[in-house]
Amino acid sequence: MAVPIDPEILAARAAQATRFPAFDLMALPPAEARARMNAASAWFNDGLPEMGGVEEHRIRGAGGLIRLRVYTPFAATARGGIFYLHGGGWFACDVDTHDRMMRLLAQQSGAVLFSVDYRLSPEHPHPAALNDCLAAWDWIEKRAKRYALDPARFAFAGDSAGANLALSLAIRLRDAGRVTPVGCALLYGCFAPGLDTESARAFGAGGYGLTAERMAWYWGNYLGAARDEPPVEAIPLQADLAGLPPIFLGVAEADTVADDSRLLLERLEAAGVSAELVVWPGAVHGFLQMTRDVALARDAVGDVARAIREWIV
Repeated sequence: MAVPIDPEILAARAAQATRFPAFDLMALPPAEARARMNAASAWFNDGLPEMGGVEEHRIRGAGGLIRLRVYTPFAATARGGIFYLHGGGWFACDVDTHDRMMRLLAQQSGAVLFSVDYRLSPEHPHPAALNDCLAAWDWIEKRAKRYALDPARFAFAGDSAGANLALSLAIRLRDAGRVTPVGCALLYGCFAPGLDTESARAFGAGGYGLTAERMAWYWGNYLGAARDEPPVEAIPLQADLAGLPPIFLGVAEADTVADDSRLLLERLEAAGVSAELVVWPGAVHGFLQMTRDVALARDAVGDVARAIREWIV
């Protein structure tokens, strides 16, 4: 089925393409492909919204130092905060590529937001990224009161691979008997490999951005040697979802992984978990990083902020 893409998204992608010609990231050495992908993503960050404060930290994780950035809006009114995990196929992107989006989300939610880097695949397959996210969360939880925040009123959020990590981290905390987030905002997430879905067939061949082939490649990198028998911890769609907090599922209409979220919604409802699914019409995978140029992206960040505010006030 053909879906018309939002005109501003098309224009933004065309402008980006004039500065960053297309390339096959799967054919390049990981470091080179990652650098080129990050540069193209960070291009959307011009005109950064001003914040009340931005802090940079280096915290210790199992694999070395982890970069963590803290955004404090001028009007930080929420009692809880946001822990955000960036997307990029567990392969690319970082706190810089998502900088503009993070600032808007902090502003619109009135919340202090913590954005973290984690080790990337294929050099560091699962569970390296998830372990780094846990280390970052441990650091935040211990220091939340320094920011006048209640560590028991945090929301987890993430886009794409970051949505997978945010949900997996919430499940890990639940299984460990620890305090879980008050809600999870999962934005065009990828929740299981090899899904034969309508959205993968409709949008995965090309023309909409993320292809099914590239998504499979991301999954292979992330799972590494365990790709033939992947652990359930890496695949939230196969996990026990009972007892999780409320979930907001944001779906880009024209996205290969759109049905990942719809399948997860079914699983969440069957497990008795409160869940809301919002479809952004004409949107493609990754569009939330286009807030400088695309009104739909700014509106979508507002949708996410609204959901999070209800959890953390």
